[in-house]
Amino acid sequence: MHRLFFIILLLFSTSYTWSQENYTLSPPLGLDEVGINKVLCLKNGNTILFHFEINKPIKTFVFDSACNRTFTSTITCEKLDIFMLTTTIFKGMYEINEEPVLFFEQQNSGRHALIRLRFSGKTGKLIEEETIGRSKSLAKPTRFFVVKHKKDTGYQVLYAQDAMQFQKCDVHLKYYTPQHKLYKDVPLIFDRKKYHFMHVTGVDADERGTCVTLGLSNMLVNGTGSTVESSPIYEHFLQVFYIPTDSTQPLKRTADLSTEIIPYFTNYTYNPFAGTINLLMLSFKDVVLRFGIDMRPAQFIHNLLFKFDEQTLAGNYTWLNNKLATNWLKEQTDTNNYFSGFPLKMITNGNGLSTVISESYNRYINTETYSRSQVFETYLGNICITQFDDDGKEIWGRVLPKSQYYKSYRHYYKPLDMNKKWQQQAMFNDLPPQIYERQFMSANVCTKGDDIYIVYNDCGKNFSNNIAEPGDTVFTSALSNACYYRMNKKKEITKHYLMGQPMVKEYKSCFIEGSDFDERLGRFASVVKYKRSGYVSLRMVWATLQ
Repeated sequence: MHRLFFIILLLFSTSYTWSQENYTLSPPLGLDEVGINKVLCLKNGNTILFHFEINKPIKTFVFDSACNRTFTSTITCEKLDIFMLTTTIFKGMYEINEEPVLFFEQQNSGRHALIRLRFSGKTGKLIEEETIGRSKSLAKPTRFFVVKHKKDTGYQVLYAQDAMQFQKCDVHLKYYTPQHKLYKDVPLIFDRKKYHFMHVTGVDADERGTCVTLGLSNMLVNGTGSTVESSPIYEHFLQVFYIPTDSTQPLKRTADLSTEIIPYFTNYTYNPFAGTINLLMLSFKDVVLRFGIDMRPAQFIHNLLFKFDEQTLAGNYTWLNNKLATNWLKEQTDTNNYFSGFPLKMITNGNGLSTVISESYNRYINTETYSRSQVFETYLGNICITQFDDDGKEIWGRVLPKSQYYKSYRHYYKPLDMNKKWQQQAMFNDLPPQIYERQFMSANVCTKGDDIYIVYNDCGKNFSNNIAEPGDTVFTSALSNACYYRMNKKKEITKHYLMGQPMVKEYKSCFIEGSDFDERLGRFASVVKYKRSGYVSLRMVWATLQ
């Protein structure tokens, strides 16, 4: 009886400890540490994992609401060319009509094509693959951007074909039903002949409408003077289109920017308190800094907040300098530096309060030499949280410590690559080890109610750090654990492990790039690299953020 009582007590305490952890870790998936992983949480409670490798079929894993694996499939595609994945661009993954639907842009049969893959939400098997957009030729490419907001049952696709040599373009937004039927096509018209260059800087949607922004520019100086070589100079413009949900007539506005403000990408939110469209624009510019005889490439990052009236698009802009966050940073540390970073996400609530989460970005820290060439280093640093009132005035700001290092032997990673909501990054555009490691970098921003969660991977030594003592830089995911910052409506910020306190020589890091968040359950789902001593396996995790 004593032994039986002890066993029951042990089982009870084990169950209690497990429930206190607030996460579920699956058995090993049997995947190697290669390729790209994408996770999607479905409304029926299932979770589906897609695994991609170069020149190999797609693998799907389906887990039920109890986090048990129910189906595993190997998918062979006909229209999606797996031998072209090195240049294929992943354009989004959404639940549409209770099905996981994936979009890819790739060069197919001598043209740019947008391919849609539909999967079963129960078995993960391929239902249909269809080419829904195709350019006329490679000389006249068409870029595709897919958007869907959480309250919309359908989705939208932006088609942007630009013939730069003739200064002609064809930009239009197509609306699709949950059954993938086209029901509305809205052309976005402007005078293309006025501008030398055009690129898409943003496509966002919510229940009220869709906002499309284009970056336009004219060359003023071509960079080749008669006696001295100089950098080219451009004048820049931001073309804004806003299409209300129940309308086929877009509102449009052209913002005249200076030669120093370069539209890179935009984030859109709607302010119901002021009845305005908030448009956060990142201006990014490569520059060269001189240090004596050394020349070191660097970059300037600036953020602008545009506020447009939703009826007329009349409005103005404000520089976002993160002044309050920088002042707080200087009070806490012995530094004269100011915070500079690119926006990960902007959130606007019903009271008109906007919160912008930004991430510090740096590259070219070490000067390249003949003995140390082709080293492309990217540093992702501190997280900044800045809040604004409905007029765009800063009212609160904080800087949170974070430091990550990423090295490639092929190219630098710019903010456009690290922004999780954008659709410009080729899937396998780097060396295989760097492609795999890239997925652990940067941070995911999740919201539930008034709470904001920032999930990222960090060293164990840094868990109790602060901005005055930031700790070590994360050089590899193999020695990091997933954690998150939580900020509540009282602006109280706390730090937590995503998967509980790790044991000695135990590491559980998340694939940040391909994770998903279920707002209904407040549950974060991701593939995890689990390392214990010398044993490494890939698993799934479902963690409740609280």
